Amino acid sequence: MRPGPWHPRISVVRALAFPALLAMSLVTPAAVADDVDAGKAPRAIRGPKLEPRALRPSGSELWPRACSFRHPLCVHASDNVASQRLLAVLASVERAWEMVTGVLRLPAPDPDLGGAYDVFLVDDALGDAMTYVSERDPRASFDRASAFTVIDARLALGCAMDARIAREVARASLTRASPATDEGSARAETEYYARLMVPCAMSDVDGVSEFQRYAYRSVVDTFRESAPRIGDAYDRGASLFFWWVDATFGSEPGGVVRAMWALSPTRTPLGSWIWDDQPDGFEVLRFTFKGALGSLSTIDDLFVEFAIARAFVGDADDGQHLSESRALGAAGRLRLDWDVPWPSEPRRFASPNAVAPSGATYVAVRRTGAPPGSRLRVEAEWEEHARMRWTAVKIDANGKKVGSVPIVGFDRGTESGMTLGELDGVDTVLLVGVNVGDALVPFDPEDEVWEPHGWVLSVMAR
Repeated sequence: MRPGPWHPRISVVRALAFPALLAMSLVTPAAVADDVDAGKAPRAIRGPKLEPRALRPSGSELWPRACSFRHPLCVHASDNVASQRLLAVLASVERAWEMVTGVLRLPAPDPDLGGAYDVFLVDDALGDAMTYVSERDPRASFDRASAFTVIDARLALGCAMDARIAREVARASLTRASPATDEGSARAETEYYARLMVPCAMSDVDGVSEFQRYAYRSVVDTFRESAPRIGDAYDRGASLFFWWVDATFGSEPGGVVRAMWALSPTRTPLGSWIWDDQPDGFEVLRFTFKGALGSLSTIDDLFVEFAIARAFVGDADDGQHLSESRALGAAGRLRLDWDVPWPSEPRRFASPNAVAPSGATYVAVRRTGAPPGSRLRVEAEWEEHARMRWTAVKIDANGKKVGSVPIVGFDRGTESGMTLGELDGVDTVLLVGVNVGDALVPFDPEDEVWEPHGWVLSVMAR
């Protein structure tokens, strides 16, 4: 994994953003009451469900266990799990612990009241591995909690088991550092860390194909209206977003995500049944990228750049965006919304799926048969209450990006258009539309409902 170019301005913005982010986290019942008394809309205390004393596997207190001599951790296994497997899993957890706390410089998982971070090997784990909050620390100045992990004992030893263990140890670290992180971001970020810690996991396609298939969804989206399996897979695939941000803007592998954890401390009132998730990782990104990609740039520009980059993932890699993703192969291929030939007459296309905030849509216009010197007129329209940014990406016959042109419109308008020239030598014009969100409601992954919006695109050869 190569580190991306270092952006010193980003680190400065992080430092300046910290006091403001910290102030945003101090939302208490008294603050809500003050808002109501002043006639203001009350600030919401919201976040993922807090699960102190989450139930452990029944009867696990009597299971055989093996504990580390180097770290406060133990692995427990039901009676039908072979002792060799128990010891192999213990060794894997120890390796993951040392990579999390050593190479990646993340905080160690907190031990619970029993004095250890516990891992349970069971025959029927939900999914293949899950980590749960065990005990909230009531003495900490900021939210902090211990965790335990449940792993399916039927997972094959080797890459599959090591990758899942690495992911869940990272999740236990997150539970200590920023337990209010929304479920979608937590899944995606820890999946990315697992790819860094276990080399063979770089080619693990877990969730990537779902993430690329549903590009019109938000970059973090737990698919609340669908089967949990699909939502879980999508968010594992959303590791691609954090992978790209880290590789492009981080000073070292894992650095950007680590900074997001460090800069999102929260304070949840004792007795709450949900974590107060303000600030969250996307607020860190919103502060960090304000002016970082240009004098007037915002997080909108980050979403646009990622939308372009994800068109070059897996075997579509062109060596310019995320070369490490080449190991994903065909699973990294993006699903196009429209793939059309060079228009011999004006054509008009409607969105097959409404685009959610931070999501993207893709229309490929092939240049086969286009006369030399021909140009392409593009006009886009979209619904009110959405801000869409359209970009024309020029791709040559080898699948390499040779240029991109923003299709400019008014910031709060509902249409944009331009005529594209200098297309000789271009094989495909990829039109990328990104919903960068409502002007008044910043994207928050913990929102219960995102309002997606449709679009209409017209193309005409000139």
